[in-house]
Amino acid sequence: MLALALSLSVMQSCERISPTEAGFKISNSGNYRGIDSLPLLTGWQFYTPGFNYVVTIPTIMQHEVWTDSKEGQEGMNAITIACQGGAGFRVDVGLNYHVDATKASHIYLKWRNDDLESITNQYIKNIVRGCMQDVSGHITVDSILTNLPAYEHEVASNITKKLGIDGFIVDGFNITSQPRPTDNNLAASINAKVKAKQDAETSIMQLQMSVAEANKKIANARGDSASAVITAAGEAAAIRLKQQVVTSAYIEYVKACRWNGKLPDVMTGSGGTMLNVTTK
Repeated sequence: MLALALSLSVMQSCERISPTEAGFKISNSGNYRGIDSLPLLTGWQFYTPGFNYVVTIPTIMQHEVWTDSKEGQEGMNAITIACQGGAGFRVDVGLNYHVDATKASHIYLKWRNDDLESITNQYIKNIVRGCMQDVSGHITVDSILTNLPAYEHEVASNITKKLGIDGFIVDGFNITSQPRPTDNNLAASINAKVKAKQDAETSIMQLQMSVAEANKKIANARGDSASAVITAAGEAAAIRLKQQVVTSAYIEYVKACRWNGKLPDVMTGSGGTMLNVTTK
């Protein structure tokens, strides 16, 4: 008995469960049969290899990006979706999530796996793709391109609900780039439509500038006309004032003041002949 006890003590192993993990002990002889309420364990845990083992699942936030040009990762990982009418896009997306510690045992027993990366690529990515397709399948290409934030918000809401059932809490979902058409003809149509819109906006701007310039010229012309009218009115008033002041008596007075006292030497006769009227 002593030898057996010694042997068991030697065979025992120990593992530490950190505060950033959800841990529990699994017995190799247990069948659990769908029970996902294993007690959470913390700190140092002893187990006997061959009879039981300790499972840990990280509860810190996980960051995943699915794109065709992911940092440090090769391959085509962007998510493909189809819109109403069959037009398709490839979309780069990012997801932040963490595991609800109280449901960590459910996650392990459902997938019999504590590798979050594997669960993410096999399950969570499919949930994300499904939620994106559920929304895009009922809207047009234009609706996605012109209302991308609204589309992103609705998809994020659906993902949060579906992943929450299995114990994954979504911290953030976002589309990291403009959706790319999977069909070259669609891409050409979109580019042509964008160019047409830009040309129309340019034409409207040019028209507004022309109208503004025309209004400016009209205003200047009106100002010049008003100035001329005012000047003419002033000159007319001056003339009227002079006419009122310069009477016939005043003219005779001025002529008398300027006469040098000499009588004219000549006078104009009939027919315009100059006659000498000087007396001797």
